[in-house]
Amino acid sequence: MNRVLAAPARAARQSAAQFGASPYIATVFLSAALVFLVQPIFAKMATPLLGGAPNVWNVSLVCFQAALLLGYAYAHLLNHLVVSLRLQIGIHAGLLALAALVLPFQLSGALGTPDPTQPTLWLIGVFALSIAPPFAVIAATAPLIQIWYSRSGRDDAHDPYHLYSASNIGSLIGLMAYPLLLEPLLPVALQTSAWTVGYGVLAVLLLASGLVALATGRGAPPAIADTHDPAATPRSEGRWRQRLWWLACAFVPSSLLVGVTTHISTDIASVPFLWALPLILYISTFIIVFSKRPAIRLSVSVRLLSLAVAVAFLALSSLFSIPLLFALVLHLFVLFLAAMVGHGALAEDRPEANRLTEFYLIMSLGGVLGGAFNALLVPVIFTSVIEYPLGLVAILLIRPGLRWMGQSRTRLWTAAAVIALAMAAALRLIQGDEISFYLPFRILNLIAIVGIVMTATTRAGPAVAAASALGISMLASPASNGMSDRSFFGVVKIFERGEHRLLMHGTTVHGAQFLAEDKKLQPTTYYAPATPIGQVFSSYTGTGHIGAVGLGTGSVACYAQPGQTYTFYEIDPLVAKYAQDPAYFTYLSECTPNAEIVLGDGRLTLAAEPAGQFDLLLIDAFSSDSIPVHLLTLEAIELYLSRLSDNGVLMIHVSNKYLSLEPVVVRIAARLNVPALYQFYIKAPEEKGDAFSASSSQVVVLAKDPAALAHLKQNDAWVELESDGGRPWTDDYSNVIGAIIDKQF
Repeated sequence: MNRVLAAPARAARQSAAQFGASPYIATVFLSAALVFLVQPIFAKMATPLLGGAPNVWNVSLVCFQAALLLGYAYAHLLNHLVVSLRLQIGIHAGLLALAALVLPFQLSGALGTPDPTQPTLWLIGVFALSIAPPFAVIAATAPLIQIWYSRSGRDDAHDPYHLYSASNIGSLIGLMAYPLLLEPLLPVALQTSAWTVGYGVLAVLLLASGLVALATGRGAPPAIADTHDPAATPRSEGRWRQRLWWLACAFVPSSLLVGVTTHISTDIASVPFLWALPLILYISTFIIVFSKRPAIRLSVSVRLLSLAVAVAFLALSSLFSIPLLFALVLHLFVLFLAAMVGHGALAEDRPEANRLTEFYLIMSLGGVLGGAFNALLVPVIFTSVIEYPLGLVAILLIRPGLRWMGQSRTRLWTAAAVIALAMAAALRLIQGDEISFYLPFRILNLIAIVGIVMTATTRAGPAVAAASALGISMLASPASNGMSDRSFFGVVKIFERGEHRLLMHGTTVHGAQFLAEDKKLQPTTYYAPATPIGQVFSSYTGTGHIGAVGLGTGSVACYAQPGQTYTFYEIDPLVAKYAQDPAYFTYLSECTPNAEIVLGDGRLTLAAEPAGQFDLLLIDAFSSDSIPVHLLTLEAIELYLSRLSDNGVLMIHVSNKYLSLEPVVVRIAARLNVPALYQFYIKAPEEKGDAFSASSSQVVVLAKDPAALAHLKQNDAWVELESDGGRPWTDDYSNVIGAIIDKQF
């Protein structure tokens, strides 16, 4: 009788064994792809509600890391508290069904519209209500499948870590598929529907993998390698040191991931594509280091790291003008090496399969803490963007084998190279009759570079690196007689240079005011009378309503004439605070003391205004050279035009170092069948010495009625542009790479 019952069981096990590792690989692959597809989808939905701020992605990334940690913690507890594999499968099936109740996901409206003074809490709350349940459940897939694989009875069941590489390949493909396929081809609603279908397929695969493991392994405990020596297992004290090491090796690369992302997105664009690039490289390092035969050895990454970090500091010091493409590749390469070193150290120290879920839990905790440090804590404790250089120093302090260049001859040549570099940089710093304004900043960066090289060549490396970090922290002060402050939306710096007081947001001057009493109410920089924006404001003599999305110092307020009403829309409370404070800038207090300042994303706040109320509307809301893409879409410009009076004029400031934006606006104008004029104002050669009285700028003006632009056409500087026939940007489509290529080539 027993033989009769055993025959079907043997047949079931043989049938399950024929699948090999395929069910496990397919499951971790699909789960990882879904995990990393939902990140850019969520960011794309949330970013327009918060002004396109780069920190939206950083906070979102921390939310996803926290949900990932929750999933890993659940997998760890399930593995240790529930011995029966059959019961584990049943519990997980129930959670998969429960989490599916919120699908297809969308941003929850339970918390209302975002509060500009507390955007982080709003974003975290919306994530928790909208996406966290299904995300956390499928985030548990990788450790669960690996622990089930270790109970499958397969020959390599003692080493399931290679499945982590398959998981990260899925992550990589998911991230790359979004900008290449989902974003350009599908609207957001269809993206979430497609994700929901993928979730259903994953649930089937996951449960099938559990049943296969149950059939082939008969519920056996996790396999241990035959070479494992119980006597070599660390004691509790050693295990705690090991856990702290895991934590540090995960913390620093995660911190650098957010730091590099902030650095890139602050100066280019707040779009998922550019946010995904650092994350793609970050994930690819997991694929490499956890594979059975890593393509890049840890020792190679360690050797390259110090040199790459030194070059990155040189780029950050602004000693030389570095092309965009080179700078982008450099910082991404540094992130890749840093992640290779941190994650490579983790992979080399991974434990036996019976501690697998603990290992992933601590690794995930380190990732959460590293991301949270940058996205949540740094904006509170620092007043400038120094987390990236501090992260560079930190990765040098934890890299294995600090003295990989220990020979005296190597140290001698390195010291000579550092001295030569310092001398060349010093000669570059001093030009003409005056010392560079940024001399203190650059000298501190040189000190940091010297310290970095020394970390690779001397025993005093950690101490020198710590001293370098102290020097870097001094960079928080932008200049003498200046101040620096930071919010969710970026860093605001105010300082004096020559005869002006400047306001910088990110790395771009967003306004300046003369210090002299007889000139202080004269608009400057992009808003000076000679500039395109100044020309339009000067030519308007009516008594209507004027709006400006983007406050800056409030320069255009001093174009106000009797009977005119001004309203400013500003996303960053810090900018509004300092622009209204006469101790810093007096444009608003003296020229338009009764102007209304509305806090919030410009597009959302304009949508709440009645149609046809503005005679002039200025869109100038870019932080640094980063562009909130949602402000330059067909739907956005259609909204702006609807808020104009019949004879109103819409101005869009399109100056940008990295992207060609005037074709973007003109394509939309052609689609909407409205006239568009363009002017590229370049300062006269004799004005070059005065950097802030007027600034070169590019502006496109639109109107409902061509007659509203007739007075501008009398000036030959304004030219009528025709669309090149390209696809206009919409809320569901944008082509930032194309705009970069247009600008560069």
